[in-house]
Amino acid sequence: MNNHDREQLFLWVEKQLDDSLDPGESDQLQRVLMANPEARELYLDLMQQNAHLQLERVHLSAVGRGPVVAEDEPPPLRGRPGRRNAWLAAMIGLAAMVLLAVWWNFPDDDAPATTPFVAQIIDSSDAEWGDSTLPTAVGSNLHRGRLRIERGLTTIRFASGAEVTLESPAELEIQSSFRGRLLAGTAVVQVPESAHGFTLSTPTAVAIDHGTAFAVTIERSSQVSSIEVLDGEVEVQHVGSDAMRRLSGQQRVVATVAGLRDSPTHSGEPELMEVDRSDSQHQKLHRITTADGRGRDGSISRSQADEVKNNSRDGLVLVKNPYDGYERYSRKGYFAFDLGSLNGDAIATAKFVLTLQPSGFGFASQVGDCEFVVYGLADESGDDWSPQTLNWQTAPANAEGAADVDAGRARELGRFVVRRGRQHGQVWIAGDALVDFLNADTNGIVTLIVVRATKERSPGGLVHGFANRSNAVAAPPALLVGPNSP
Repeated sequence: MNNHDREQLFLWVEKQLDDSLDPGESDQLQRVLMANPEARELYLDLMQQNAHLQLERVHLSAVGRGPVVAEDEPPPLRGRPGRRNAWLAAMIGLAAMVLLAVWWNFPDDDAPATTPFVAQIIDSSDAEWGDSTLPTAVGSNLHRGRLRIERGLTTIRFASGAEVTLESPAELEIQSSFRGRLLAGTAVVQVPESAHGFTLSTPTAVAIDHGTAFAVTIERSSQVSSIEVLDGEVEVQHVGSDAMRRLSGQQRVVATVAGLRDSPTHSGEPELMEVDRSDSQHQKLHRITTADGRGRDGSISRSQADEVKNNSRDGLVLVKNPYDGYERYSRKGYFAFDLGSLNGDAIATAKFVLTLQPSGFGFASQVGDCEFVVYGLADESGDDWSPQTLNWQTAPANAEGAADVDAGRARELGRFVVRRGRQHGQVWIAGDALVDFLNADTNGIVTLIVVRATKERSPGGLVHGFANRSNAVAAPPALLVGPNSP
């Protein structure tokens, strides 16, 4: 739809709500909606917004000027004309949404069967995609769902006309033609006149466009988001409080969990995030890998005739939970870390990170999303295991089941999920359980055990591979730890 078509649709909607739409215009409107999925999406958004506004006015009228109406009862049609008109307008909007749903599911024989979409990927540059619920090819029509880009840039044009460019790594949830939610990373938003009112939210703020361009950046772990106006005006509302800012060109606000605070901008080189570096979570982390000191890693297989020498493929630790009846193909991963470089300092934050790599064993189509469990070896007498002699019988705290360990010798520290078909990228656990386990260590060595809780769907499923300490192209298993603040 071009601007003229949108303006005509806006006019028809206004007349319909005012009961001034003549039969000829009504027929034209129906023909446009039947033939044009973009028009249907815009019409639905307009009617839905109007219905919400009118219902809110009914509620305010009931509270401020008359008896309160129960939520499960319609407001009485007698009384003030304003209330009656509001209720009728809301009913028109709701009826229109029902009518559109019928049209979409039972299209007219003379009209092509089309499914309305919310947005479209119009461009990408050097894009490498992560776990997404939507198609990622340029030209793909997108419904409601989530996109995650790990590398490069991509531009999404919403049906309203708003364009959102994601700068990797970033994650965006597409909610409607006028609304999106940024979960991580940076988004630059260009909004034409047809999309004024476009909204981009984050976990701590809601940005509503009243101009032409703005940028949003969010740091996932801290939930801090930055909203900067590049041109025009943007209204920023804080999530969880009544705080609000109206920003114009080159102004910026930072939204934390606690509230909003103004922040200076640098027009030459915008500073995307401004976070209080005194917070312990932003202190420099200490990185310890299985290649450091007395660190080591390896995997075990239940099979006695395993074709993989030393229970591992070169450069990988292998993990698998096989189909029932194929238990001999069970595999588990073991990782030891030398904590000597911490000099006994207490740990305040910790993250255990693994890098996925293709194993070359099994078919990814034979497994769905897979959940992994990380255990810590509480029995420190088992920390002296050797990769050369590690096997199903000698591995500390091992149990017969592919997803089992000896609960008396190991304790669960966390879980992570690897989506179906994913064989690259990083996965991790973090949290108090891991921190407490590391702080409880007394011999300077800790052992972590990784098992796959999810079974494969049929025999021959994927063996998940994780880069080990000798991998030539990927990062080794690592602990990222931060000391207590001084």
